[in-house]
Amino acid sequence: MGFIFLMNGGILDNPPDVVLFFGRFHPVVVHLPIGFLIMAILAQLATRWPKFKPLEMYLPLMWLMGAFSALLAVVFGYFLSLSGGYDEDTLFWHQWGGIAVMLLSFGCYFINKKWSNSLSISKWILVFIVGLLLMFTGHMGGNLTHGSTYLLEYAPNPVRNMAGLPSKVEPREKVTVLDSADVFLDLVLPMMQTKCVSCHNEGKKKGGLLLTSYANMILGGESENTIIPGDALKSELVRRITLPTEHDDFMPSEGKLPLTDQEVLLIKWWIKIGAPPNGFVTELDTEKAVSSLVSNYLGLDKNNLFNKKIPPPNRSIVDSLIRHGFVINPLMKDNYFLEANFSLSEYDLKASDLDALLELKEQLVWLNLGNSHLKDAYLEKIGLLQNLVKLDLRGNEITDDGIKHLSKLENLESLNLYGTKVSKGVLDLVPKLTRLKKIYLWQSEVSKETITQLKEQNPGLTVIFERD
Repeated sequence: MGFIFLMNGGILDNPPDVVLFFGRFHPVVVHLPIGFLIMAILAQLATRWPKFKPLEMYLPLMWLMGAFSALLAVVFGYFLSLSGGYDEDTLFWHQWGGIAVMLLSFGCYFINKKWSNSLSISKWILVFIVGLLLMFTGHMGGNLTHGSTYLLEYAPNPVRNMAGLPSKVEPREKVTVLDSADVFLDLVLPMMQTKCVSCHNEGKKKGGLLLTSYANMILGGESENTIIPGDALKSELVRRITLPTEHDDFMPSEGKLPLTDQEVLLIKWWIKIGAPPNGFVTELDTEKAVSSLVSNYLGLDKNNLFNKKIPPPNRSIVDSLIRHGFVINPLMKDNYFLEANFSLSEYDLKASDLDALLELKEQLVWLNLGNSHLKDAYLEKIGLLQNLVKLDLRGNEITDDGIKHLSKLENLESLNLYGTKVSKGVLDLVPKLTRLKKIYLWQSEVSKETITQLKEQNPGLTVIFERD
């Protein structure tokens, strides 16, 4: 009576939350019958050999556990199907395949329990059918979750062709130069395939939305404004991916990995420029708003400096710096990169010290001159240390006139200007530091307005402006 109520009592159109709640357990529960039934099938086959004959006494229990867990999976699977968004044909075959597996598993239980020494032909036919149905039903379930091409996505072309699928399209070559990055094929589509397609594919079209191709994305789903070219804020896709993660409409749902801040920014930018189906990023980014962000996202700005073999430093220069208050530390066992720290020294920093540092410009990658009474004029020589990756200038009264000398530090990834006198000069400096990932500006003379502008112009940059 309860099942008839579920089928005919209006629950199909508006299932209560408790039903959908239990439905979400289907992906967990469904693995129980798979495990139990495979174990029962293998044990049934093993009993054909005399040394495994004792397993016969456990066969009824194995089949019973498989049958009852299959019943549970069927019920929870039906509850899950009420949430909608699934391909009807695939759902039909998956649902009835599961019911058939359950019923035949009970049949195997009764045969092994009541007629273990008879009906041998019928028993083996039944076991064989259960095995085939188990694979078929699992395959249909995989299609519902991942799409109909998931299983054979990486299969050889002859196998794909036998299954009625077209030959594999040659994968796009990995982008190695920003000028060759296509806005849709190299950015938007991979994001959708990684984060969204599991719920928006041919087998599981949540909200009537397919995200497997450009045409399907633009077509949208039940919401007519999924993507509005030129207007990111009014596009439903942007609204969904920027909602709080606990919101019911947040995408991707069901605890799946959400889009990163970088990916959200790139999606917004793509829609803002008209959601084009193709085009090189460098040509579309006329305002240079996201080129650095794209380079970072694609890993094109990865610093290969540490892969280079460099010569050992001049020992006498290192000893001289140590005597003048520097702490010099090696950073690698198999290379000669160095860190130089003057922030704790009791000595005054001199121009001659900077000349000595220039003798180590190949080896020096980390430099800490914090609280060292550094002058603007000294920054001209620091700007010649082309291998610097991390530079700490905190607590010095340096200004915009000084930091402009740092513009050629092409490997610099971290710059600490905390407690300095710098201000708007960072707006001119930062775009020239193409690898810069983090800048510290707390207690500097940089205004909040400048910080806002800096973040807008450099979306991939982490700006530390206030103490956490």
